[in-house]
Amino acid sequence: MNRNEGGGGDSLLIVVGHGTGTAAGDATLHALAAKLAASGNFDQVRAAVLRGTPALVDVLSQLDAGPGGQLPCLLPFMMSDGVTFRRRLMEAMAHIPSPHRPLLYPPLGLNPGLAQLIARRGKKAADAAAWAAADCRLLLIAHGSLRDPASAQAARAHQERIAAQHEFATVEVAFLDQAPHLDDVLAQTGSPLLGVGLFAGEGRHGADDMNQAFALAACPARYCGTIGGDDGLATLAVGHLKSAPQSNL
Repeated sequence: MNRNEGGGGDSLLIVVGHGTGTAAGDATLHALAAKLAASGNFDQVRAAVLRGTPALVDVLSQLDAGPGGQLPCLLPFMMSDGVTFRRRLMEAMAHIPSPHRPLLYPPLGLNPGLAQLIARRGKKAADAAAWAAADCRLLLIAHGSLRDPASAQAARAHQERIAAQHEFATVEVAFLDQAPHLDDVLAQTGSPLLGVGLFAGEGRHGADDMNQAFALAACPARYCGTIGGDDGLATLAVGHLKSAPQSNL
């Protein structure tokens, strides 16, 4: 989507995330917004969070909609359409008068193209470790929840897409808040393990915690970081805004 393709909100974009309350935790959100701003596809790009600052309603008030009063796009920088998307984002949207509500897109983490970025990250880590990707297990790590299946469903959808390419020995999932738990998977012996975090940012499960957990793994293992910091995410986001359905709640 760019300003020349027509349609409401083409040149105004807000990238909204959950918010961690820390600069480090929200760094990937601001980095993605900066890359999209530098892409030339939008006149204005801003970042907003549902927890902390800058708040969505405040960011929206700062955008210059121009004489036509066009509506901005709202891109949820989230890995699933779980509670944060369905409840917390909707609560934030409810504070915005309906004529001014942004055009809402599905969470970026649901885009099928994310699977390619996950697989590429795993292969790069395998190369760096001098491991053959075909001999490695790729592990997709998500929050999961016993109360909401959305996180697990999104992770397993990407798992199936990557497994269908037959580039790794196996493609598995592990979760922080439901079975199979990450600690249990790391306690298993076997072939080399490559872990990719399906998180938008570091949050409370930061890189240090993950690296420490992988250092104690019973098999050769490497943590490949969070997919929210991937270099290819800005390009994926532009394509997402071109093809995904939008709504104006």
